[in-house]
Amino acid sequence: MLDLIYPQRCPICSEVQPYQGAGVCGRCLKKLKRVKEPCCLKCGKTITSDEEEYCQDCLMIPKSFQRGYPVFEYEERIKGALHDFKYKNQRSFADFFAECIYQRYSSRLKRLCLDGLVPVPVHPRKKRSRGYNQAELLAKELAARLGLVCYSDYLVRQINTAPQMELNDISRMKNLKNAFKIGENKIKLKKVLLVDDIYTSGATIEACTRVLLSAGVEKVYYTSVAIGKGF
Repeated sequence: MLDLIYPQRCPICSEVQPYQGAGVCGRCLKKLKRVKEPCCLKCGKTITSDEEEYCQDCLMIPKSFQRGYPVFEYEERIKGALHDFKYKNQRSFADFFAECIYQRYSSRLKRLCLDGLVPVPVHPRKKRSRGYNQAELLAKELAARLGLVCYSDYLVRQINTAPQMELNDISRMKNLKNAFKIGENKIKLKKVLLVDDIYTSGATIEACTRVLLSAGVEKVYYTSVAIGKGF
């Protein structure tokens, strides 16, 4: 009955799926461009040579996090799905995206002995307007699969910054200066996995990482559904 009233649709092409929980359709799943080896040993982006260890972005601007685990390259097919997930109330996409991360990286993430997952926060005003934080939905789904806790309020966003896509590389870091802080809690975490939907320049993940490290977290990793080509 639910399938008839609320049909499950493919997050990529929006075609109706045969049953609830079907996720992405087979045609689209084959077309999604996954991050492939060799990858940057820092951000996880695909690089062109086996002889290189880091991408140009990470060489030019060193990162404070340990390592990143992105699943897809940020191209047109996944871009539309992530836009709908973030701005068009397609909250159910969190299940599919979390499953993609889990299928790709579960064994690696479990070996990290993480204390928990921390979603990249949005400003309270933006969350009220949108109704949710897409990174939080994703982190909760992934945490459930990994058997870990999602600490939704461990990091908070105290400044409602301008959209990062409108800025260049230098302005992005300046835009995020003092944007995040540790929430009011007594929890002490040593190893955390930051979770976001998209990694582009890395400025957001880097800003969050610095706050976490300054609060006593020893190691920060991140995962995202997709990763861009850089600045």
